[in-house]
Order: sequence, then structure tokens, then C-alpha cells
Amino acid sequence: MDKQLLFVIVIYNLDFHQSSTYQTLLLPHSDIQTYIIDNSLYSQIVQDTNIIYSHHPDNPGVSFAYNEAAKYAKKNGYEWMLLLDQDTHFPNGILQEYLDCIRLCPDIHLIAPPVNVGNGRYMSPVKLWWKMGLINNDVPKGQIISLYDYSPINSGMCISVDAFFRCGGYKNQVFLDYSDFQFIERFRRISDKGYILKTEIHQEFSTLVDDRDKMLSRYQLFCLSLKQCDMPSFVDRMGYAMVVLKRGVSLILKTHSFRPVLIFFKYYIK
Repeated sequence: MDKQLLFVIVIYNLDFHQSSTYQTLLLPHSDIQTYIIDNSLYSQIVQDTNIIYSHHPDNPGVSFAYNEAAKYAKKNGYEWMLLLDQDTHFPNGILQEYLDCIRLCPDIHLIAPPVNVGNGRYMSPVKLWWKMGLINNDVPKGQIISLYDYSPINSGMCISVDAFFRCGGYKNQVFLDYSDFQFIERFRRISDKGYILKTEIHQEFSTLVDDRDKMLSRYQLFCLSLKQCDMPSFVDRMGYAMVVLKRGVSLILKTHSFRPVLIFFKYYIK
């Protein structure tokens, strides 16, 4: 298992050792090498064994982080990468299910878990309707899916390093929101299948923010990230515009402010 799998985790403004992902997955499996990308302004001291720590105070985004980790994985002979964020709870035994799938399904190059965000709702894998990812009460489990029917998110996605480079990796400019959906669109060029684990992971739903200024700032980043998505057709352009507008209208109602309109035109249309 030495060079079969590399853990890759992106952290931001959090002590690595306090993250749910570290406590539930990385610590119990400290024999597996972990590549940390820290996008916080200030670095932290990480002296654990089997840890590679890379600090990027300019916060270039998750796509850059995953691409950098992939370069390390390829250079050092790793076969698979397990992409992680800081706020996910992994149940006991899930790593073995990943490894069993890698061993038993040689034609599968992408593995992902169902992602539960509470109250019986799942944010991955999602069906996209006009580029909108719809949270579901039921998702496929323990089966192969078509990546044209469902799209997994970054958290918990396990990817063949060879397939990662053959599809072109992540698009750096799509630095946050929709980075995963853009990656899946690229991945489909080389393989339209993925496997969804039986075991689900649990993730904090980071978009549930009550502070008005934080919501507006988050919407600005949302606009900037989606503006860089590949849009080869008119349908793509309309789909992404609808996604951004829908988020903006929702914010107008929540904040009782028309600032989302200004943000939309300044950071998405301009």
C-alpha cells in the first residue's frame, strides 16, 4: 500500500490536527502518506510522520492545490489520490472499501462516496439540471454510475493518477465553486464511468452561512469561479448564467439587499 494511494487534503484557516478529516481518516491511517496544501495566510507547524506540507498564503484555490498534489503523486510513483477537505467525517472501514474497489474494478478510474450533509440529504453524487446540482434524498450506492447522469464532488473522490493527467486535471482558473463539476466534464473525455461506494461520508454544509457580509463575499467568489468555467456552447453559457442568477436572487431575498445584482454584473458579466 506504500505507493498505491496518496491522501491529499486542502485546509484553510484551521489547525490541521483539529480537522474532522484528520481525526477520522488520516490519524487512524497515519501509515499512508498525506500531502497537505494549506491555503491559509499563516503557516502552521506539522511534524507528523508521512506528511508533506505545502503552504500557499496567496490562496490560489482548490484546483491549483489538487493539480500540485497530482504532480507530486506522479513524480513519486503513486497510483491513486484520495482528495479531501478539512470538514468531513469518514466512518471506520471506508478506506478498505476504496482499496477493494481499486483491486476488484480495474476498469474504474474514479471512485467516490455518497456525501451526506444531514437530515437525509446528499450533495454527492448529484444530478445536474442546467448546470445546477440538486441535493437529493436518495443517491446510488455500491454501484457503477454514468458520469453523464451523476457528478461527484471533490470531497472523498479517489482518482487514478494516470487518468488524472490523461484528462488534463483541474482547471486552475475555476478555483473554488464548480471545480469538481468542471473536472468531471474533463474526466468524461477518457472515461464516462465511476463507482459510488456503499459507505457514506458526512460533511458540514459550508454554504449555510448567516452573516450577510460573508454571504455577499462568498457570492463574489462564486461569480469569479464560475465565470472561468469552460462554456463551449450557448446552452453551457445559459446554464451557468442561470446558476449564478439563481444564487443571486436567493441572496437578495436573504439579505434584503440588491448588492448581489451589482456583484453579478461586476464579477460575472464584466
